[in-house]
Amino acid sequence: MATDILIRFLGAGLINVGGDDSKFDRLKETAADLGATLKKTPSMAAAFALIAFDPEAPADDPVIKKVVEALQKRWATYVNTFSGTPVAVIRAILLDALVHAADGDDTIGVAFVTSARNALPFMEAGNERAIWTDVVANIERRVDARAEAEWATPSSITVPAMSFEAPKAVSTGATFGSVDKEALTNQILAAAGPYTATGANPHWPNSNPQNWAQEFSTRLAAAIANTVDALGKEANVEPIDLSGPLKGLAQAVTTHVEAALQAVTGGTAGLQRRTDLIWWKETLYSPSARVSYRGMPTSTAAALMAFDLHQQVPTFSPASVAAFLHEAVLTLPSLDPAEGRPIRSLLEEAMASPELTPLREAAAQLVQDLTGRGPVLALLGHGSGRSTLDDDGFRAHVGVPAATPLTVPGWATWLFRELQAARAAQEGAEAKKQGHKS
Repeated sequence: MATDILIRFLGAGLINVGGDDSKFDRLKETAADLGATLKKTPSMAAAFALIAFDPEAPADDPVIKKVVEALQKRWATYVNTFSGTPVAVIRAILLDALVHAADGDDTIGVAFVTSARNALPFMEAGNERAIWTDVVANIERRVDARAEAEWATPSSITVPAMSFEAPKAVSTGATFGSVDKEALTNQILAAAGPYTATGANPHWPNSNPQNWAQEFSTRLAAAIANTVDALGKEANVEPIDLSGPLKGLAQAVTTHVEAALQAVTGGTAGLQRRTDLIWWKETLYSPSARVSYRGMPTSTAAALMAFDLHQQVPTFSPASVAAFLHEAVLTLPSLDPAEGRPIRSLLEEAMASPELTPLREAAAQLVQDLTGRGPVLALLGHGSGRSTLDDDGFRAHVGVPAATPLTVPGWATWLFRELQAARAAQEGAEAKKQGHKS
């Protein structure tokens, strides 16, 4: 798709290289260079997108200057083909670079799509609209499919079989003494009758059978018992150590139970997340401010709801989550769903609201203080002195006129998308750093 973007701009008459294929190749090479730069620094995705969207982007914006520098490296004499700064060509290059980078990095795709959903409805796209519609729809379809998979609840959960290797058979060693046959024979003879040595059975079996039998059995039992006892004392059986096999079995059971719990937790995470969000919507209670949204001004409550929802959902969330936020904001009391307020007015209120301190702090962490085009979050997080921006300054920074009307639910979804885009870019940048370290 990345190559098709420039071709479509060329076919629509939005860029003109005089039919020179070599010049067109220079544009493609520049787009590839910027795409590679964007993959290394995903935090630039929002600024790239906000300029690419805007037919009225100022020629002195830092992003445009960056593209001009990249174009000069590939095509030193481009000024002989275009009069002035070729903003339309630069925007086409930026879009090509964004699509190329998003193809290999879904975090850039999230940043691109969420920025597009905010800004594009207010841009004069003209005959570019068909191009933008296709590009945004294709990228959104891909990242949304990933999000839906992460939020899905499977119809069944498979737990792997327990892995355990039975220990080898335990061998034991034992030694036993031998019977003193001569001594045992002498004792039996002594039990049999008085013809042996002193101390033998005093009775003969034919003279007094009853007494003889009693004496014989007593003496014979004692002889055998003494012999067996002597053998037992001499026996030596080695002890058996079962600690190793038992530890192995315990570890195998523990690992299997942990895997089963992880499978259940992973399989039900999407359902639990949806349940928590329904609870949040129904209670209208802010987990960050620990107060009800009902007691706040509607625009303040809506902005805080955007922040709280952002805190509860992962970066890859279905597009329907923004619609869920819109519906949640509509439940606020005293809200006129059709009333529109200038976006600059909503921003200035958010900058001054004490309830939105957590939102401003998060914005400062997620977005750097841009000098050129950037999201509303940059003003919200680094807004010292920015509330005095005039209309032209606001337009140059945000990309939409200061008087652009937004409904309160629309303001909430705008902030939510920017928060998601900023976190996606930040996570992408962190992943790149970890990749370099490893």
